Amino acid sequence: MDKTKKNIYIIASISLVVIAVAVYFLFIFQKAPKEIETDEGSSFVESIEKIDAANRPFVTLTPTADGAEIIISIENVGYFDRIEYELTYQADNPQVAGEKIQRGSVETDVDTSQEKYKKSLLLGTASRGVRSPDTGITDGQLALHLFKGDTEYLSETKWDRFEIGISGGEIFDSTGNFSLDVPRLSKNHWVIIADTIGIPPNAQVSPSDVLLPVYGTYSVAPQFTTSANLSIKLTGDVKSPKLYTYSNQDSSWQSVESIYEGGTLAAEVDSFGTFVIVSPK
Repeated sequence: MDKTKKNIYIIASISLVVIAVAVYFLFIFQKAPKEIETDEGSSFVESIEKIDAANRPFVTLTPTADGAEIIISIENVGYFDRIEYELTYQADNPQVAGEKIQRGSVETDVDTSQEKYKKSLLLGTASRGVRSPDTGITDGQLALHLFKGDTEYLSETKWDRFEIGISGGEIFDSTGNFSLDVPRLSKNHWVIIADTIGIPPNAQVSPSDVLLPVYGTYSVAPQFTTSANLSIKLTGDVKSPKLYTYSNQDSSWQSVESIYEGGTLAAEVDSFGTFVIVSPK
C-alpha cells in the first residue's frame, strides 16, 4: 500500500471515530432534559390555603430582650413529612450608608416527629462569640415549605418589628388591618406582629370557625398595667365574631369582650399574645 492510500485510510478511520463520539454525546444531551422534566413533574407546589386550619403549623416569633435574636417556635407539625423555612428581612448595609441589604436564615432541621420545634435566630452576624446585630430592620418575611408526599405547600407571611418604651405607642401590621395601642411600659421592649399561620394548641374553639389570618404579638414584656386598645379589620361574611386570646407565656385561653362595628372588631386587652377571632359558618 502506498503512502497516499495509507493516509486516506487513517483520515477515514479518525473521521469515523469523531462521528461516533459526536453521535453519542448528541444522544446523551438530548436525553438529559427529558429525564429532568420527568423528575420535576413528580413534585407539585400548592398554597397553604389548601390545608385546613386544624392541620396548619402554629408559629410564633418572639424577639429577645435586646432585640438581637428571634426565638422561632413551630407547633402542630405532625401532618407534614418535612418542613423547611426561610426567615428574611431588610437591614442597613454596614458598608454603604443609606443602603439596605437582605439578611436572613434558611433552616431545614424541623423534625416533624416532635411536638414542638424551637430555635434562636440571630438578626445579624457573629464572629468568635462576638455578635454584630443588624440595624434598621424592615420588611420581615417568613416562608414555610411544608412537604406532604409528593406535594409541597407554601406559606409566605410578613412580620413587623417594633420597639416600645415608657411612652407606649401604636403598633400595626404591614396591611393596616391589625393595630394595638400599647400603654406605657416600665422600660423598652421589642415586639413582633406576625400571622401565626395556624391555630394555637389546645384550642378552646372549633378550628373550622376561626377567621384567618390569626394575628400574634410576641414579646418578653410583662402584663400591661393599663389596658391596650386592640383593633382588627375583618373582611367577608362575618357573623357575630367573638374574640379569644391565647397567652404565649402560660399557654392559656381567655374569652375577651369585644365590639364589632363597620367591619372592625375592637377590644381592650391586658397583654401581648395571640388573638383568635371566631365566627360561626
